[in-house]
Amino acid sequence: MSKNQNKQAIFGGFRNQVGLQFFAGKNRMTEIEERLAAIRTEMDADGADLDALSTETDSLLEERKTLLGQAEQRRNLLNKIANGAGGEVRTFQPQPTPPEQREYDRSSEEYRSAWLKTLANNELTETEQRAWSTATASAGPLVPTQTANTIIEKVHQYAPLLDKVTLLRVPGNVTFAVESEQADAEYHTENAAITATDTGLTKINLSAYEITKLVQISKSVQQMALDVFENWLTDMLAKKIAKLISDTIIKGTGTDQGTGIEKANTWGADNSVTVGKTAALTNQNVLDLIALLPGGYDAGAQFLMSKKTLFTDFMPLQDKSKNDLVRIEGGSYYIYGYPVLIDERIGDHEAYLADLSTVIGNMPEDVTITSTFDVKTNAFLFLGCAMFDCKPSQADAVRKLVKASA
Repeated sequence: MSKNQNKQAIFGGFRNQVGLQFFAGKNRMTEIEERLAAIRTEMDADGADLDALSTETDSLLEERKTLLGQAEQRRNLLNKIANGAGGEVRTFQPQPTPPEQREYDRSSEEYRSAWLKTLANNELTETEQRAWSTATASAGPLVPTQTANTIIEKVHQYAPLLDKVTLLRVPGNVTFAVESEQADAEYHTENAAITATDTGLTKINLSAYEITKLVQISKSVQQMALDVFENWLTDMLAKKIAKLISDTIIKGTGTDQGTGIEKANTWGADNSVTVGKTAALTNQNVLDLIALLPGGYDAGAQFLMSKKTLFTDFMPLQDKSKNDLVRIEGGSYYIYGYPVLIDERIGDHEAYLADLSTVIGNMPEDVTITSTFDVKTNAFLFLGCAMFDCKPSQADAVRKLVKASA
C-alpha cells in the first residue's frame, strides 16, 4: 500500500468514527427537542412541579449547547485534516434533513406559514401540512413563536406603562410576600440575642384574568400576502390588548381583573393633594405632592398624566425663580427632575407621582388566536386572548393630585 493510500485509509477510518459520533449527537439532539416540547405541555398540568421542570429545562438547554459546540469542533478538525491530506480527501459535510423527515415546532417558518394560511382558510403546501401536523400533535395549534413575540412587542409599544411595572411570565397563579413596612436595621452587640422583628410582610396573590378581543375582516383576507395579514392581525389585537392592560394598571378594580394604582390607597390628605374646583394648579401644589412621596421611591418615580393635563395645567407653571416648571429634553418632559409619562387613560386634571416598579404584573401565557368564518356576515372572525393580572405591592409608592369636583 502506498503512503498516499495509507494516509487515505487512516483518514477514512477517522472520518467514519467522527461521522458516527455526529449522528449519535444528532439523535440525542432529537431527544432533547422532544423532551423540551413535552415540558411545555407538562407545565400547564395541575400539580406540575415547576421547580423540577425548570431545573430539567436548564440542564437540557446546557446539553444542547454542548452538543452543538462539539459538532462545530468536529467540523473544524475535519477541515484541518483535509487541508493537510491532499486534494483526494473530502471533509465530512452533514446533509440537510429532507423536508419529509424534519421535525417541526412552533418556531419553524413552515409552521408559521401553515398557521397563517389556516387562519385565512387558504390551502397548505405538502411541507406546510407536514409542519402543521407535527407541531400541533401534542399541544394543538399554538401561535407561532415569531408571531407571539411580535404581538408582545407591539403590546409593550402601545402600552408604555407595561415597561414600567415589574412584569412576570409565570404560569398559573403566583403568591409572594413583600414588605409593607420597611423595618430599620440596627447595631448588634456581640453575643447578645437577636430578636426577630415583624416587618409587616404582605402576601400578594396574582391570578390570571382573561383579556379577549374579537376582530372581523371580509373574505379579502384570503388575497392578502401572509406578511401583510400577520402585520394587520397582530397590530389590531396588540392595540386592543394594550389599551385594556393600561386601563387595568391605572384604574383596575380588582374584581375579575387586576388592581390598579387608583385602588392602591384610600385617598386623603396624607397621600394626595386636592386643588379647589375653581382654583388653578400652582407650583406649591406640585411641591406638596412631591413632599408626600417617601424619599426611597424618588429614583424610580415619575409623573403620570394625560397630554391635556400636561399642557393645560402644568405647562403654564413657573417655579419661584420664574423658570418653567416643565422641562423638555430630547422630546421627553420632566417636572422637578421626575420624568413625565403621558397616558390618555388618566383623567383630565389628574396626575400621579408613582414608582410603578412596585406594581407587580403577570402575563402567564402567550397570546392565543383562533378563527372562524361567519356565514351571516360573510367575514372571518379572529379571537385574540391574553392573560394578565397586576397589583400594587407598596401603597406608599403612589401619590395623587386631583382637582375637586364639588
